[in-house]
Amino acid sequence: MQIPFEYLAHLVTIPVTAAGTEARFVFDSGIGLTLLTESLAREIGCETDGSTFSGRRMSGQEVSVPLATLDSLELGDYRRGGVTVGVLDLGVDGVDGFLSLDFFAETPVTVDYGSQQIHVDEPPSGIPVEVRVDRDGPSTAVHMPLELPDGRTISVEVDMGSNELILDERFAAQLGVDLDDAAVQKVDGRDETGHEYTRYFTSLDGLVRVPTAPELAQRDPDVQFQKIIYDGLVGHAFLRNFTVTYDLPNARILVAQ
Repeated sequence: MQIPFEYLAHLVTIPVTAAGTEARFVFDSGIGLTLLTESLAREIGCETDGSTFSGRRMSGQEVSVPLATLDSLELGDYRRGGVTVGVLDLGVDGVDGFLSLDFFAETPVTVDYGSQQIHVDEPPSGIPVEVRVDRDGPSTAVHMPLELPDGRTISVEVDMGSNELILDERFAAQLGVDLDDAAVQKVDGRDETGHEYTRYFTSLDGLVRVPTAPELAQRDPDVQFQKIIYDGLVGHAFLRNFTVTYDLPNARILVAQ
């Protein structure tokens, strides 16, 4: 089964049907928990049940989200009932929710960036890469190894919702990047939860690649350094060069060029 997707900036958006109502969600491998906006939840009568899910953002702060049970959620012909969802507005115009990897816990899903299609429940193909699947109740995330230009291998979350490569700032000096250099763009800000951050934007010289499949690589990637709780996150700028299958039942992704 194939479903075309559209871009909203670098975000992959797809048509879904939530409790019989057509909607547009962002498919985001890094969101963890499937989310409905408050307006869609009201429209379809999906009421929170008093329970919450608490997760940590990459910057470390804990965020609690009220939970609800969605009667049905469909992507093309693929349907799941009784889906645990969070109800939260993330402030993305034109989007009714976020679809997480947890929705595909029992079947492979492929993002074919070249043809701008999502393939569901089809035999996976490509170069297999073992991943760590982190499950926390209704939340699911995957982490894979990534080799940096200096030869070290780190563990990165595979996050379709990010664009450039994001690395913890402790790696900057080790990679020959002076965060105080005038050529490095520094941005201070506050995220939607009120957390203050400092981000540094530059590029790396050399290749980042999957160590078990070195042909899966990106040269001289743009990079964001920030103080985060992970080694890093690899996002759309890397993933868009490939066709990526998330095969959670077998704890792997498969990547084809």
